Amino acid sequence: MKRTPLSTTLLGLGSGALALGLVACASSGPSRSAKAVETMEETHSELRKVRTQIDQTLSSLRDVMNAGSVELRPSFGKYSKDVDRLRADARETKKRFQSMKTRRNDYLAAWEKEQGQVRDPELRQLGESRRTEVKANLDRAIESLTVANETFDPFLSNLGDVQKVLGNDLTATGQSLVANTAVVQGANDKGDQVARSIDEALVALSSVASQLSSTGNMK
Repeated sequence: MKRTPLSTTLLGLGSGALALGLVACASSGPSRSAKAVETMEETHSELRKVRTQIDQTLSSLRDVMNAGSVELRPSFGKYSKDVDRLRADARETKKRFQSMKTRRNDYLAAWEKEQGQVRDPELRQLGESRRTEVKANLDRAIESLTVANETFDPFLSNLGDVQKVLGNDLTATGQSLVANTAVVQGANDKGDQVARSIDEALVALSSVASQLSSTGNMK
């Protein structure tokens, strides 16, 4: 399946940025956890930007579909800029691409290895329970971002098609014809689904960061 830059970004954020900091840190438990929290906070911030841009682009799409003749051109201009900004977000975050599954497993394996050296059975079980809780939230974040990624390809394709077709026929007739297509409704539906998936990932990331933070909170 061919991936758009932004959908690749979403998966990269879940499968790279998050995991990159989880593993590329000192081997000691406290340092490893501190770096993981810092990276998840950065990932959370990046995802929030993408999430906000989705809302803004869908709002611009609605505006251009309902604009009067005087507002049509400026409304389209704003919509087009918002679509382009989504693509720009993808290029900005492309450097974060990594394999989450491998790096996440490395992080959890390092934790498990250290935990296995604990001799007291009660403390060893306690640590394993905490590790299982963290793993569950990491898995939730990846699963949510995978859904977002799979939906983002057709979503961004719909937005781009509207941008091209309406840009070539920026008239009341062209607007009316495009507004009544399944593509526009599909873009709204897919955008909402991507947004919900990102929201679920944000909750999971916040949970992991809170679990690993010495203060118990994400900044």
